[in-house]
Amino acid sequence: MAKLNESDFRKEISSGKFRNIYVIYGDEKYLVRKYTDDLVKKVTDKKGMEFDYFRFNSESSLEMIADAVWQLPIMTEYKCVCIIDYDVNSLSSADFSQLEDLCSDPVTTTVLIFSMPTWTAGSSKKDGGGKNTNWSKLLSAADKGGAVIELKKLGDIALEKQLSVWCEQRGCKLSRINASKIISRVGTDLTALKNETEKLCAYADGKEITNEMILSLCVMNTEARIYSLSDYIARGDYNSAYRQLHLLFGQKEPPEIILSVLSSAFIDMYRMRAASEAGKSISETASDFKYGRREFVLKNAASNMSKYSTETLRAILEAILETDIKMKSSRADSEILLETLISRMLLLVKKEGNI
Repeated sequence: MAKLNESDFRKEISSGKFRNIYVIYGDEKYLVRKYTDDLVKKVTDKKGMEFDYFRFNSESSLEMIADAVWQLPIMTEYKCVCIIDYDVNSLSSADFSQLEDLCSDPVTTTVLIFSMPTWTAGSSKKDGGGKNTNWSKLLSAADKGGAVIELKKLGDIALEKQLSVWCEQRGCKLSRINASKIISRVGTDLTALKNETEKLCAYADGKEITNEMILSLCVMNTEARIYSLSDYIARGDYNSAYRQLHLLFGQKEPPEIILSVLSSAFIDMYRMRAASEAGKSISETASDFKYGRREFVLKNAASNMSKYSTETLRAILEAILETDIKMKSSRADSEILLETLISRMLLLVKKEGNI
């Protein structure tokens, strides 16, 4: 299969030498949208947007799509047909066979683009998750006359560099340390990071972005808000811990989700404690436990684990496990169970003498 990486795809768009079929998908939806737009603009060359560009989605019929594909270009070299979030796994065998024929024998005067900025292969009710789904067949068919581009989530270093580039483009400076703080607070979604970076740059107005600006302006995602709860527990800050917990309740965050993320925070710390005692680095630990592009959470865990003894971490994880079992097996109010857990965790921290 002609599978292009991001760098090669970017070069191909710039070259103006196009293939007749592209399938653009992946976990990083921001990049899927960005490169789809870049490709469409380059193929249509602005002049053909009115006459030589067609945009379809899952509501469009195959007859309409096929008719557009077979039309000859008027103002540009190629007709550009872009199909957004087309749920191929929901097509009948007959309909997909028609689509497959269209891809296997591409029209040389048309650039056919399948772009998936929100749809994922596992989102269809008819998706069995195996190799014989329509989606996997579409990827194979695209091999004959085009290319497949999978845009995966960026790693920590790549994300930090991207934030710095965005800031430079807006005339601001952002240090690697503060870039990492933005990611820890906002998450790894590029769309959210782009929005928060633009907000910071507008506020900084050409100056360097500081930690104070990040704390004041960046909106914390759900995971970050729950992780901050673990920080309050570590400090033995009763008032802030319960204030944050009730804020999460007020925002309708399910107690089960809060417990899950909270447990992850302490599991990360316990793993880093074990790794530290074994002489392993953060990168090695991330590889051993398959953290992939979420290595940054282990950096935070490595910093926070010093606030707990190994025995206290074990006791906290046992308390979390007991609460999880009660949530799943009893009729007790989940919010009350979570409040009780926070109380137990704070008492364990106090007993250790951290406060």
